[in-house]
Amino acid sequence: MKTSFTTLLTILIYLSVNAQTFYKGVDLSYVNQMEDCGVIYYDAGTAGDPFQIMADHGANIVRVRLWHTPEAWASFPSSYSGYNDVVTTITRARSSGMSVLLDFHYSDTWVDPGKQAIPSAWASLVNNTSALETKMYDYTFQVLSDLDQLGLMPEFVQVGNETNGSMLFPEGANIYPIDWNRQSAIINAGIAGVRAAGNNSTIQPKVVLHIANPVHGDGWFGSAVANGVTDFDIMGFSLYPEWHGGNIGQTGDIVEYLRTTYNKDVMLVEVGLPWTDASNDAAGNILSQMPSGYGVPSPAAQRNWLVDITTEVHNRGGIGVIYWEPAWVSTGCDTEWGTGSHYENATFFDFNNELITDGGVQFLEQSYGAGVNNVTFSVDMTGVTGANGAYVTGNFTGSGSWQIIPMVNEGGNIYTYSTSIPVGTIGAYYFLKNNTWGDRETVPAECALQWGTDREYTIQAGQNVLAFPWGSCTPMTERTVTFRVDMTGVNGAQGAYVTGDFTGASWQILSMTHEGNNIYSYTTTMEEGATGGYYFLKRNKWSFRETVPSECALAYGTDRQYTITGTNNTFAFGWGSCDQASARVVTGIGLPSENQELSVYPNPVADVLYLKNSSYRQYSLMNLSGATLLSGTLSRTDQISMDGLPKGIYILRLTGVDTEVIRVVKE
Repeated sequence: MKTSFTTLLTILIYLSVNAQTFYKGVDLSYVNQMEDCGVIYYDAGTAGDPFQIMADHGANIVRVRLWHTPEAWASFPSSYSGYNDVVTTITRARSSGMSVLLDFHYSDTWVDPGKQAIPSAWASLVNNTSALETKMYDYTFQVLSDLDQLGLMPEFVQVGNETNGSMLFPEGANIYPIDWNRQSAIINAGIAGVRAAGNNSTIQPKVVLHIANPVHGDGWFGSAVANGVTDFDIMGFSLYPEWHGGNIGQTGDIVEYLRTTYNKDVMLVEVGLPWTDASNDAAGNILSQMPSGYGVPSPAAQRNWLVDITTEVHNRGGIGVIYWEPAWVSTGCDTEWGTGSHYENATFFDFNNELITDGGVQFLEQSYGAGVNNVTFSVDMTGVTGANGAYVTGNFTGSGSWQIIPMVNEGGNIYTYSTSIPVGTIGAYYFLKNNTWGDRETVPAECALQWGTDREYTIQAGQNVLAFPWGSCTPMTERTVTFRVDMTGVNGAQGAYVTGDFTGASWQILSMTHEGNNIYSYTTTMEEGATGGYYFLKRNKWSFRETVPSECALAYGTDRQYTITGTNNTFAFGWGSCDQASARVVTGIGLPSENQELSVYPNPVADVLYLKNSSYRQYSLMNLSGATLLSGTLSRTDQISMDGLPKGIYILRLTGVDTEVIRVVKE
């Protein structure tokens, strides 16, 4: 039964969930050690604090490991990853404006699914569960209380690291199967220590339990809950594609299942993958492979997988993703296993310690929740009597009892709601003018294809916009709109961003996608006839906006102006310029001489790309992965049909007397 109480409760839960911070973070546990080894980190050629570098690129949380009594190795003292080192790391994270996840290993060294070595100070108690409970509680409580006295209480606390097997066992011991009577007592004691310390603080840390590989989530957490481990907040996972598989959809399914089954938040607290298969020292690299579908290791492949997995985690209800460890670069210092780094090919920095701006760091720069959903429902409420906003419902809001979802007022009586629905899904929906079931629209018979009363959707690959006036079958005239900026030579740029009145009543800063060659773009949909203002920024901060020349500052005297028409809606300019930015990137050998006047138009293209040339003979059209989609022979004036190809960016290679490569955008 669809009751008003159920509807109200649903909306309150919806608003609460969508107001929660989504965490994009980095584990920086190695930084203090790296800097002591002489490392200097660079961003755009300027030396910088790696904590601030990560924060400037969008990180909002830092993870840091804690060992009980760290072991010394080779030339290194036993201070790194100990309490004092953690104090330094948390202080630096806070100074850069980021939250903190403190990772208790409950060991003197690394622990993982294969080993959970008990601290040497507790070794004599390995068979005394009651005594271990006391140690777990006292140690956890004391560390957190001491941090709180320094004003450094972390927002999140991990009670154990990759605890797939039994905790607090001797080095080399078989930690499977888990004795859950012992395990649950130990974990609960650690949790109790967190809660007690939090009760004395202005910050009550959320408790994270962490295992490796999400596919083990149901089995491990099911056993934990069945054995009385229930007072925790977040299910944390490690996900390394090389060891655990990198299937995006499968991970999303698991995140959603665990979140709804156990009523706990879900976070990926460790992810990692390489940007190159090369090495910068003699220490063997521990990562070398990319997941299926992402090609060979490269900065772009690293970035793409990270953006894809983080988008999926967000869309399926997870609360964050943390990358491990983007700053463990190569040095002449020793590790436990050799000299150098075993991870320099998987950091966010190149072999000169320069931030790779088009690599994995870009996953931090994305505004997850803004433009990442694949379905937008839109309704024009103009002239609707008795409307109190707009709402939408359908079988995508719940398999049994449908839910009424409030829509966002975009201005001009247009309301939207965006979500994610699996490709291929066919379902029903309709709009409402109030938050009551009786105030639904009457869908005309010709488009009431579901049960004779409701609208029908069929989800295709890519973006799906379902836009209609209230009670009408005539689609609203939504148009694809692309904003593009050329950032060549812009000092201090950290990517590119755009804002405008199309981003909401309270303007939002949106991250733009790097297309290569310093060209950035952002694509959305708008109603034909819409007009307004916008401008570009070189950082995710309001003070880093461009100064628009007066001759093209046609909106508010300071901003660029857009007007949406029924044809091409691409607004492309150089930073701080009224000159149009070219989508054309030329490379190769034997470039055309001045009298060869090659013309490629229109670009962006719809279905047919026209070429007027004087010397080219052969062409091949490739996607960004390098796969050839079309090829053929050109005459002096020719055309290439792109009908049937999806929207996106393509590379057109022309060969003959000369070679030229042109970036083609289909919209």
